[in-house]
Amino acid sequence: MATTAEPRERATTSVSEDRRGPARQDVVQRALGAAGLVAIALIHAADAPSKYAAADARYIFWLYAALILGCAVDVGLLVLRNTRLMWAFAALLAAVPFVSYVISRSVGLPRATDDIGNWLEPLGVASLVVEALLFAFAIVQARRARRARHDTL
Repeated sequence: MATTAEPRERATTSVSEDRRGPARQDVVQRALGAAGLVAIALIHAADAPSKYAAADARYIFWLYAALILGCAVDVGLLVLRNTRLMWAFAALLAAVPFVSYVISRSVGLPRATDDIGNWLEPLGVASLVVEALLFAFAIVQARRARRARHDTL
């Protein structure tokens, strides 16, 4: 009798492991996306006081605040659901500050030209790395979410 019960347990275990695998992978992917968004928010929060102090270009501080809020909202949404829209939003939240950094270091932003040529500022480089990684990851996840949706239809 012990040998008969043993194969059933193995079969049951392997089936339940198969069901948990994709769910576990989904949780890990969303956690990585959320971690990238949190990192972007923290980097910009660390730099925000210097932008608030620049009275001529205080709008950059408010853009930082909007970015931080957007990251917080998308983290919450990613925790709740894994959809193509959430990943597209994450890609946008990574791309906009990346492009803004390049503009601010090349031609400058309106009323903020003091960073032109300052490509190796440590927080900026950290931000670029996180944003590039999150952008690429979010695009891949958005495509996977799209394929998964089409597979279920």
